[in-house]
Amino acid sequence: MICSLYDLKKIFNIKSNENEKKIYIEKISTDSRSLEKNSVFLAIKGENFDGHDFVKKAIDFNSIAIIVSEDFNDNKYNYPNFIKVKDTIKAYGEIAKYYRNINSFKVVAITGSSGKTTTKDMVASVLEKKYKVEKTNKNYNNEIGLPYTILNANINTEVLVLEMGMRALGEIEYLTKIASPDIGIITNIGIAHIGELGSQQNILQAKGELLESLPKDSIAIISGEDGFTNELKKKFTGDIRVVGFNENATLKAINIIEYKYSTKLDIISDSIITNVEMNFKGKHLILDALIAIETGNLLNICIEDSIHALNNLEVTSGRLELIKKNDYLIINDTYNANPDSMKKSIDVLISYDGNKIAVLGDMKELGDNEIEYHKEIGRFLAEKELKALITVGDLGKFIGDSLLEKNKSSKKIFSFMDNQAAAKKLSEIIAKDDVILFKGSRAMRMEEIIKLLEEEVV
Repeated sequence: MICSLYDLKKIFNIKSNENEKKIYIEKISTDSRSLEKNSVFLAIKGENFDGHDFVKKAIDFNSIAIIVSEDFNDNKYNYPNFIKVKDTIKAYGEIAKYYRNINSFKVVAITGSSGKTTTKDMVASVLEKKYKVEKTNKNYNNEIGLPYTILNANINTEVLVLEMGMRALGEIEYLTKIASPDIGIITNIGIAHIGELGSQQNILQAKGELLESLPKDSIAIISGEDGFTNELKKKFTGDIRVVGFNENATLKAINIIEYKYSTKLDIISDSIITNVEMNFKGKHLILDALIAIETGNLLNICIEDSIHALNNLEVTSGRLELIKKNDYLIINDTYNANPDSMKKSIDVLISYDGNKIAVLGDMKELGDNEIEYHKEIGRFLAEKELKALITVGDLGKFIGDSLLEKNKSSKKIFSFMDNQAAAKKLSEIIAKDDVILFKGSRAMRMEEIIKLLEEEVV
């Protein structure tokens, strides 16, 4: 049960009666197609739809109440329980905030420029060793998706792991005040969405809203590796844990040794050293894992259990997903891309044995300096040993041009405008023992190349 009709009206300071305390609401629905018995319909207006167009359907379904904008004309309907609000999206948040506050589950909130989803999956996997856990599904990490996740959490949920995204200042603050996290995590401060926010300092400010809005008795976990640790520490007066590879870390990884498909390292926590092996590679993934381990520590899960969970984690498709073929290895990191995550994925590629091929697409939403950011990737690649580079898109071409300018000996550089042409070239050059990285912004749909490759080669 979400609440009673009496409670719902009380949230919005609407007069109610005692009988409404016995009318129980099981679901808040923003989609008329998903209405169930004892539901409330909340009409949201989006870019391509308007929930108010489906009010009649909600009435016919006998919805307990219907939440609409204050300018909605309800005179033509013979319906007693319209709730009028200034902003229905904000109303959704208010209901989620109420529901979170009357429940005893703990909330772990995660934001950052990159690695949010991977960290979310890792944290949830670790916590599932001891608790009933729900987590953000897909990309439900905004002002609609976060309330949805809270309001649809299973009644037996003990820990809710929430991912928080943003495209403007003030959005993380808003989400944090809804979620009231017990643990707040910032994975890193990079340059994703710099096109919207204008500068990395603004990104720091936006992500830092999580710490500034945390309840004082909450605990924060931040990275000690991206240069913003000290600035983030100033944003929260409570308990802050730092993870990383250096002396400033409260949970630290040292003696890192990479093998063919795994990494051995020592983890130091409270002066205790634990020798572990993780079945993945890449320092940024190790950093995400440290965040998950520290979250487990805070909720009384030992490091050994955390490692077991991480080594059995089912990776979300398109996020450094390893696809092992008979003759070659695919690293599918096609979900999204920005300059920071692109470099980290390239380092993962280089860490594997074999001949390396990078298949890279445009990085979107980088603002006025988008060309320079792509050239920067080319210069980064110039220091790496590649069998070939294949780029896709108008901007991707600058990666190849910059690589060639920096390293004249780079011969196998191919630039294409579409995935089909890129797949054809890749199928021509791929050979035994190759390791191929696929990465680009979501709009580039780089996973299409993997599908085409499999259809043609395998």
